[in-house]
Amino acid sequence: MTLAAVAALAAAHLFDYVSFIVMTGRHGLAAELNPIVVALAEGYGLPGLTVAKIAAVLILGAVFLVLAPQRRRLASSVMVIGIAAGLVGGVSNLATT
Repeated sequence: MTLAAVAALAAAHLFDYVSFIVMTGRHGLAAELNPIVVALAEGYGLPGLTVAKIAAVLILGAVFLVLAPQRRRLASSVMVIGIAAGLVGGVSNLATT
């Protein structure tokens, strides 16, 4: 179950990342709705945004793994929110393209 949750988190954020690249390729950075993503992309470009996305997934995954043995419900909540964030970002990017 743990491996599946972390894999789902990574897949959701990869979906968000790839759909972001497609969307901005077609419509430019102005199409991005998340001001944090816009600021990262303007300040650090795609490499900085990539590092931030990878770091976010690693941190969420680590928090899940640390919490899971003793606080299963809290760990599951963290994971569900993390997966939902990736999916919502990806779907909103696709809606723009």
